[in-house]
Amino acid sequence: MKSVFSLSVSMLILLLSCQSSPVAPLQSEIDSIAKHWVSDRRTGICNLALIDGSGAGLVLKGETMFPGARTKVLELLSSKGFSVIDSVIILPDTTHLEKNWGLVTLSVANMRTKPAHSSELVSQAIMGTPVRILKDHEGWVMIQTPDQYIGWTNKSAVQQMSRSEISDWRKADRLVFAASEGKIYGDCQKISVVSDLVAGAIVVKKSEDRDCTVVALPDGRTGYVSNQNWLCFDRWKDTVSLKADQLIVSGKQLMGFPYLWGGASSKGMDCSGFVKTIFFLNGYILERDASQQIHHGMVVDIASGWGKLQRGDLLFFGSKESFRVNHVGLYIGDSQLIHESGSVHINSLEKSRPDYNEELDNNLVGARRIIGYSPEQGFWPIKNHSWY
Repeated sequence: MKSVFSLSVSMLILLLSCQSSPVAPLQSEIDSIAKHWVSDRRTGICNLALIDGSGAGLVLKGETMFPGARTKVLELLSSKGFSVIDSVIILPDTTHLEKNWGLVTLSVANMRTKPAHSSELVSQAIMGTPVRILKDHEGWVMIQTPDQYIGWTNKSAVQQMSRSEISDWRKADRLVFAASEGKIYGDCQKISVVSDLVAGAIVVKKSEDRDCTVVALPDGRTGYVSNQNWLCFDRWKDTVSLKADQLIVSGKQLMGFPYLWGGASSKGMDCSGFVKTIFFLNGYILERDASQQIHHGMVVDIASGWGKLQRGDLLFFGSKESFRVNHVGLYIGDSQLIHESGSVHINSLEKSRPDYNEELDNNLVGARRIIGYSPEQGFWPIKNHSWY
């Protein structure tokens, strides 16, 4: 009986101490501040937790990309009379990272939710993509791409750079790859291969002759490429414009390419990765996922059908009840869209057409027009993006 009584008293003391602890109600307010700074965890980090360190007092732990969020939390706690030990890490974690910029060195770098090959593939970054390096962990780095998406990739897939080194790269004579696939060779005779290529890859031009061009990859390797299918990056980004016909041409060049969950390159794409790829090839960076893309551009009224749609509009599909978007395609006119579902192909929303897709027709929930709409946060002209 004595041991049972002692246990009961201990549990009561623990319960009373938990009830009197200020941590729980304060944590709710901290979470509200964090949500204000980061409404989408795919594009921002603000994980702050208040810990009762017993004799050490209250400790604010966690990490955030936004110093202002930490400041707001500390001001909140101070206003309530609490003295707190600040142990928050501000990302990029410059205490452990000597260089927090980088360029993707592989044709495609896979981005995952956690630093492990078994973790879910959430996106991809292609060769020459500038990235912010937020932190590292046992051979992996957490990166943020120009569309603000965050994920883990192999450290070997990124050439880490200082701010001055990435600035030098922006001033270099760069080339962008305009074909869907290709190779960088170790010699002008194309006998050995240095790397494969996907659409939109960026390298630095070193020299050029009649037969081939010498280029430098982001990690310093050099190689030879054909003079075809390469464009001067600076001239391209300053002159390319968003036109429906060109978007459709870019989409049709990827016809038959396979579906890959989390894919965002011409090696394999999911639906939003396909849309993102063809917009990039036409000078624009879109947010990564369909559920993000639907929030940008001008709303197109589809209440009475597709009569008000224009070629180049984005069509979104999902649940009409919850308005949960899970698919996107590009409208190409005459009731048809091109999209990635199993492979890149064309379907129609018109029942009399042989390529009619009933599921798409029944689940069309919205449409947006990017062409002709003023750029905003969420879709950026490459020429205006400071990372390039």
